[in-house]
Amino acid sequence: MMGEPSAEDGKGDAAASETGEPSRLPPIAFAAVFALAGALALLPAEFGHYRRLLEIGQEETLLRVAVLSSVLAKSLLALLLVVGSVVLAAARARPGRLRALAAFATVAVLGWIVTDLEGQQRTGISLASFLPYVTDPETFRWVGEGLRVGPMLGAIAGRLALHLVPAALLAWVLERWSARAPRRRALVLVAGAIALTIAASLATPLLQRAAAAPAALHHLSEQMPWTTGRPAGSTRVGAWQRAAQDALERTLPTPRAVDLLAPRPAQPPPPLPTSLPVDARPDILLVVVESLRHDALDPVTMPKVWAAAERGLRLESHYATSNASHYGLFALLYGRSPLPYFQTLDAHVPPTLPTWLRAWGWTTHHLTCSDTRWRRMDEFMGPRDFEVERSKAPTLDACDRRVAARAAELLAPGERPPRLVLAFLMSTHFGYHHPEGATPFRPAAPPPDALALRPDQDTTALRNRYRNSAHHVDGLVGRLLDAVDLDRTLVVVTGDHGESLFDDGTLAHATRLSDIQTRVPFALFGAGLERRAPRDGPTDHTDVLPTLLARLGVDADDLADLSGQDLLSGRDDGFATLVHAKARGGGLDRLVLVSPEGRHALRLDAERGAILYLGRVDRDGRPIDGIGSDDARVRTIGRLERYLASLARR
Repeated sequence: MMGEPSAEDGKGDAAASETGEPSRLPPIAFAAVFALAGALALLPAEFGHYRRLLEIGQEETLLRVAVLSSVLAKSLLALLLVVGSVVLAAARARPGRLRALAAFATVAVLGWIVTDLEGQQRTGISLASFLPYVTDPETFRWVGEGLRVGPMLGAIAGRLALHLVPAALLAWVLERWSARAPRRRALVLVAGAIALTIAASLATPLLQRAAAAPAALHHLSEQMPWTTGRPAGSTRVGAWQRAAQDALERTLPTPRAVDLLAPRPAQPPPPLPTSLPVDARPDILLVVVESLRHDALDPVTMPKVWAAAERGLRLESHYATSNASHYGLFALLYGRSPLPYFQTLDAHVPPTLPTWLRAWGWTTHHLTCSDTRWRRMDEFMGPRDFEVERSKAPTLDACDRRVAARAAELLAPGERPPRLVLAFLMSTHFGYHHPEGATPFRPAAPPPDALALRPDQDTTALRNRYRNSAHHVDGLVGRLLDAVDLDRTLVVVTGDHGESLFDDGTLAHATRLSDIQTRVPFALFGAGLERRAPRDGPTDHTDVLPTLLARLGVDADDLADLSGQDLLSGRDDGFATLVHAKARGGGLDRLVLVSPEGRHALRLDAERGAILYLGRVDRDGRPIDGIGSDDARVRTIGRLERYLASLARR
């Protein structure tokens, strides 16, 4: 009868019984069924999340199937390693230990998937992109109360139990069933799990190609905790790829692209022109506001800075060159792209702005509440290059009040050398701090917990809390400006990077090269500057240093080694290059070229001398279909070549 053990199976069972050794095949079947059932149990929740993330319509059936297959293949390939480890251990371990090994490895793999899924649903950030920061204790010094992991761990444990307890029961039942005829039934279960894994893996690339949505599938592969391979792109990408690689090879001084990341030696400061007498040298106030969104500078949220900016230059499309503090501040102080950030610090190259100003007779001061050891910022913002004064207070908003007051003291009119004061204000860092009761924008959220927020919730209260924080900073800067002589002070107000309040689907920054994470306000006024019409073209932080030095009379030829351009010179190169900030050196670098032709993503592999063209992206940093015209390619690649040439120049 069907389902009854054969004589041969019976002999196998009897042999196992005679030797006193139970068969290892049923525990292997347990491992295969537990892994497969767990992956299938998680599949609806994963598919639902990625379907919403990719905004897949009801009519896009092929794309739905391709996404479903991609998500399943990702899990099954990892779990196949679980089954393989159990098979390898079967010769030495007893059945009980094999089951324990299978359960532990399966829970570890699926636990990683559930943790990533929970994190994405709460913050929009994949675990892989956030992991370098989670493992760094400095993260928790900066985020503080805004990252409470306890409730999230409870949610992860609950979700795992909900899905894996039924899977374990099913695996146990089928193991009992297979134990009656282990050679046949257990092999059927194991072979079935392996066959499904192979089928899903083989079907995935075919379904992806049939779905004809490379941009959506590329974004899917970026968001998953690991991937089974990159989806095929449009055949038209090839022309862009060849042009990008040609641009890289034309600009290299040697055949190795790693030379692009070699640090430039410090350039000695040129002499100041005699047309700028000592007693007429202006103070320079550089106000950098942490996580300052470009839309924070408006007549309502930041009225005092807005009014001051109307007396000088305000930039509409200014970028911090990156999405994190260390890269953005590097570009401001060095006047160069932050792409060779770690190489420059390893070579102990000092920052250009404070080095030149000190050589010319300025004193340099860095006032802040932050710990500049973050990502080695102390190596170019520390006591070697500035007189550092770190204020302390129970809250960041109170601490910023001390920073602004101290800046006003340093810049008070009087007989003294000219001063550069870098005031780094922190109130708008995550948590979005402001004095209690100072809430002109309502309803406002209480101090947020990053792991309790969700992108699909109403974010009005969170945005109002951020605006209240920016409004508080505006009041501090306004009082500071009232205390200085603007006829003798050049003032810059900007941000170190932007901040996403789920605008691009994520929370905070340092995760995407999106508009909201990289675009910041920029205002330049004071010291003889006349009102200029707001400028629309893309600019970035590498332009700030040559602009300030040109106001001091430094000749344009002496600024040629810098990456940026004088913003008041009338030139307009019409593009900005964004670099994805990294926690440490090494690996590949991600770039986005912003221009009137759109945004183009690239990946630089400096070690291998290759640049990979990834295609167009939207303002949220997500890949989009469509390549653009041949004319657009020529202009875009020309801008890329100029950027690479600025890196290769020595």
